[in-house]
Amino acid sequence: MKTENDFLKRLDPTIVFIIIMLALLSIVFIHSSQQTGQYGHDNFALKQGINYLIGFTLLFFMAYLDPDQIQRLGWILYIIGFSSIIILALPLPDTIAHPILGAKRWYQIPLLGSIQPSEFFKIPLLIVTANIAMNHNEVYEQRTMHSDLWLIGKIFLVTIPPSIFVYQQPDTGMVFLYLASISSIIFLSGINKKLIVGLIIIPSLLVSGLVYIYFIHPDILYKDLIPMLKPHQQERVIGWLEPDQNPNQGYQTKKAILAVGSGELYGKGIGHGDVYIPEKHTDFIFATVAEEGGFVGASLVICLFFLLIYRLTSIGVKTKTPFGTYFCIGVVAELSLQIFQNIGMMVGIMPVKGISLPFLTYGGSSLFSNMLLFGIALSIHKMYGKYMFETK
Repeated sequence: MKTENDFLKRLDPTIVFIIIMLALLSIVFIHSSQQTGQYGHDNFALKQGINYLIGFTLLFFMAYLDPDQIQRLGWILYIIGFSSIIILALPLPDTIAHPILGAKRWYQIPLLGSIQPSEFFKIPLLIVTANIAMNHNEVYEQRTMHSDLWLIGKIFLVTIPPSIFVYQQPDTGMVFLYLASISSIIFLSGINKKLIVGLIIIPSLLVSGLVYIYFIHPDILYKDLIPMLKPHQQERVIGWLEPDQNPNQGYQTKKAILAVGSGELYGKGIGHGDVYIPEKHTDFIFATVAEEGGFVGASLVICLFFLLIYRLTSIGVKTKTPFGTYFCIGVVAELSLQIFQNIGMMVGIMPVKGISLPFLTYGGSSLFSNMLLFGIALSIHKMYGKYMFETK
């Protein structure tokens, strides 16, 4: 019979410690971000503290469950999540789904505030995809090209329809997170190497082609390709590629680069940041970290993320079940893309997108969904009972 003491002992202490550290850093730098800009009487640091109390409750609740219980809930959660995304596409009153900056991604829930269903959907999508890969490999022990294509088809079948609805909200960043997580599961599932090469070559050729066009035939890029994007996407791409020539579209990029660079080695000190970036406490929180903590503070945060990814990878490798491995690697891929994209747009190597920095950015939906993901990872770790300093 499980006791609370046994449960706490079997949790991974490193992951819990890192999340606590990130929670403290998040609250401190969100409070500091409010010193620049017009935030009125809103205390986002206090709200983030409350979000973390709720988040840790969700983390420990999911960790308390067994992975088998979580697997059985996969399809139920998938249907609920997909339905909530579809409903957002319907003509709803603003009191239920109020568009924010032209995007209709959130439900307005009394007392809870704005809830973004696409953020939470990545949880059942990962559970279902990991289950599909595990069950498929149990049935098709003798792998063939046909069976591998069938596995890819099943995974795409559960991923593409909701991704289309999310893209229409519009939320391209979330779609990329979905694709990153399922791609890692597909690559890890043991499919034929020729298919892996094909899946890698196609996007590589597309990126290489765009780079070639940008440097050799920029007129094609600006006159033919960029106009094919949605207006808000055009602004972000143009602001990223030529921020100096497009000061309005590139305003956030230029300000973020200025904030990061002005921090120098040791930073300006907590609360002494003076570079104004609109909504700095949300997707641009890392600019505050780099400005006030300098290279040292920014490096510390990045090291915490690396350690978090390492521990999650370790759990995925050591677990005895394919489901646990697929799930953890899917979270690793998703987390890595979020960190790279968010920090990349702070220094100008990536375009500005609405992708949050995990555990640091202000907001409930992103934090809660990540807490649930790591709660499941802790549940997987709990089942094989390995600890950080175990040498076996």
